[in-house]
Amino acid sequence: MTRAGVLALLSALVLGAAALLFGLPELFLVAVVCGGLVLLAGVALSLRPPLRAVCNPARRRVACGTPLVVHLRLNNVARRRAAPASDVFDEAFDPPGPVLRLGPMRSGAVVNEHYHLATPRRGWRTIGPVWLEVEDAFGLARRRHRLAPRRQVLVWPEIAELAAIPETVEHATERRRQARLTSGAATDFHSLRSFEPGDDPHRIHWPASTRYQELLVRRFETVQRPETLLYLDTHATAASPEVFELMVSAAAGLAVMATAESGSVRLLTSSGAEVRATGSPTGVLDALALVEQVPADGPEAARLPVGAARMILLAVMGGSVGESPPALNLFEGRRLVLSFYQDEPPEEHRDVLAIGPGESTAERWEEFRTMRAGSGGR
Repeated sequence: MTRAGVLALLSALVLGAAALLFGLPELFLVAVVCGGLVLLAGVALSLRPPLRAVCNPARRRVACGTPLVVHLRLNNVARRRAAPASDVFDEAFDPPGPVLRLGPMRSGAVVNEHYHLATPRRGWRTIGPVWLEVEDAFGLARRRHRLAPRRQVLVWPEIAELAAIPETVEHATERRRQARLTSGAATDFHSLRSFEPGDDPHRIHWPASTRYQELLVRRFETVQRPETLLYLDTHATAASPEVFELMVSAAAGLAVMATAESGSVRLLTSSGAEVRATGSPTGVLDALALVEQVPADGPEAARLPVGAARMILLAVMGGSVGESPPALNLFEGRRLVLSFYQDEPPEEHRDVLAIGPGESTAERWEEFRTMRAGSGGR
């Protein structure tokens, strides 16, 4: 019931009491009219609006800070009954208030609308429940009807934009040059060779065949590149919660970059969590969306996965690099470490990028990348 409805009901009670006390039938009639209007408004709103709603987020995953678009489709399924003007509310909307205002909908009408929800932090983002609030024509009563249930969308951490370094680690070019080539799926173009009976005609390279007056076909081979190991320090003593969010953002950027470079990345945290993503960083980004800091006396240090000797290490640390697990020292010469310090910067080292308070991860990475490119990876 609205404020006007409460005033109308109180007026009906006061006027009715005055009519009985002073014997004035005119006041009693006015009291009946006021009370009747409030009663009729309540009865009218007790009938559910003839609306059928479908509420879906535009994406199941979204990066932190990117507005989440929610699509709402409303259909008046009544044959003759019109739906009144109403407001749409989402309990997850901040600040509280209507997300949409709908006008009267005639019978059979379909309305497609959308609204935006903020994504201020990573993790699960709740959508709904979605409610429809209807008010009577006199503004005396108001009632909410549930349109859609609660749903959830996974919010990834903010992904730092990190461009690939020409020489990610020492001897990377040599390692890839000597990578084992195996015939198989047509994934990487390798060379041209003469056409042989049984070859797929679709593989004929016509420009080269015309130039050399000989049918030449493309030769495809699969290159086995070193897998990337992404290590994230999750100990609570390593960084404050604010710095840890920057570390997670940097790890997300490294995951995207590493997947584009090597096609496969494996996430390993100091708490022992391990996730692998191949072809797309989705699995690692999902894990980073939910990763949390653990106390210092938490699980024992993570163990390196099988095949770590052939991997490239990208580590995101908090504090001094010298405090990292001893197992990470096995990657000397084929690693890059992002060290987020708060007080004293770590000792300078060619494979360590120190990022201090208030510094941009992307800008510091670009400086480091330019320096590495200028030195030729030496």
